[in-house]
Amino acid sequence: MSRANKFPRWQSLLLLGICLVAAFAPLLPLANYSTMDVSQQLHPPQLISAPFLGTDAQGRDMLSRIIYGARISLSVGIFGTLVALLIGVPFGALAGLGSTRRDNAMMRLADALESIPMVVFILFMLSVLQEYRLELASIGFGRLQLFFVAIGVLFWLPTARVVRAECLRIKKMAFVDAARSQGMSAVRIFKQHILPQLWSSIGSMLIITLPRVILMEAFLSFLGLGVEAPAVSWGRLASDGMSTLNPLVDAGWLLYLPSIALVGCLLLFQRLARWARDYVNLDS
Repeated sequence: MSRANKFPRWQSLLLLGICLVAAFAPLLPLANYSTMDVSQQLHPPQLISAPFLGTDAQGRDMLSRIIYGARISLSVGIFGTLVALLIGVPFGALAGLGSTRRDNAMMRLADALESIPMVVFILFMLSVLQEYRLELASIGFGRLQLFFVAIGVLFWLPTARVVRAECLRIKKMAFVDAARSQGMSAVRIFKQHILPQLWSSIGSMLIITLPRVILMEAFLSFLGLGVEAPAVSWGRLASDGMSTLNPLVDAGWLLYLPSIALVGCLLLFQRLARWARDYVNLDS
């Protein structure tokens, strides 16, 4: 493997560290991210003493808010990506392994969905899910969980196309013809011969889709369409920081600190996604 395609070890370790800090944030000695203290409002970053990353306009600790924001941003990324895979993989497999007529019909549907602007689509999904919010709340689905589903539905199409292309390629191979000639059912052929060949592509699409979902969550939260208070995400923090900026108040850290966290995490994921794409020879 060339130097450009080597596994990004230190980037992966750094990402793992970020994920662990976010996952175990409640166990860390952090200030409460939602506790307000007017006497500490707009305290600049100290770096060597608390508050290390300063406070916001309500006196809330920015270090805590950024770490807890990572929990939401990464959670949306992970669960949204899983939803995308749960929809995209079966759809792509059904299209790629079915008849030409079914394949054409399913891909025309995918083309039609892909032509809808993303923001319009996500607003439609949220409005539809909100209609059933009481029923969904009874089984533990709040707005954040609805957001997971809506984001995931937005990103299943690229996965479906990749899986379809792989299925079209694999089903023409000799070992599939041999299994079919032995009288194996289509379901058994898929489980034993086709699905194992898809795992590398599915894993690659998981890594590639994850940063895209995180970025979309940040974009929607920045516009006020995503995470709602008191929950925090990096996009929500950047939006709050932008609203605080004015010529009379020097509080730029409220915007650039969550923005740096978001961009840094996305760059790390992008490096890992580039390696995964090269590893399975996928075209971005």
